[in-house]
Amino acid sequence: MKIAAKEIVIDGYNLIHKLYPSPTSDSLHLLRQKTEKKLFCFQQENRCSITVVYDGKGSFKEYAFGAPLHIVFTPAAKSADLWIIDYVKSLNTRVKMVTIVSSDDEIRRYTTAFGARCITSELFAGQLNEMGSTVSAKNTNKSSRHVATKEKKGNEKLLSDQEVARWMTLFTHENY
Repeated sequence: MKIAAKEIVIDGYNLIHKLYPSPTSDSLHLLRQKTEKKLFCFQQENRCSITVVYDGKGSFKEYAFGAPLHIVFTPAAKSADLWIIDYVKSLNTRVKMVTIVSSDDEIRRYTTAFGARCITSELFAGQLNEMGSTVSAKNTNKSSRHVATKEKKGNEKLLSDQEVARWMTLFTHENY
């Protein structure tokens, strides 16, 4: 099921736990960064607005990773779940243009009652991982063709195999 929405609102920690079910020693901050990079790539490819909502411990914070990816940390008195529900309630007629990503039954029940579409975090995590594999394969094929083209021309400086491998490692989906 491909998401075709103008706006996607994501229950951030819920998605992180589906993307990384057995987290390594990575801190929560690093897992958020990896997730946000994947989401940024997704929103660039799908040309949609994404808002990621995390439970906050202090005051309300909102920032943009890259337009239109927005990150929200709720204030301590308000959970991400409640923020998402209140946001959907506030949309009125625009609610049909929003897809909510969460596996939380309460969020899904309330937001669908107001007319929003919902997708589980498991399903969306699968789409993100599939997109990462596709992008990685495309990049590998493109770089192989590009290097071969340069070798044929013979008048340009090429990267060594070691340099190409290092760059490929940096930009594969596993590092996101």
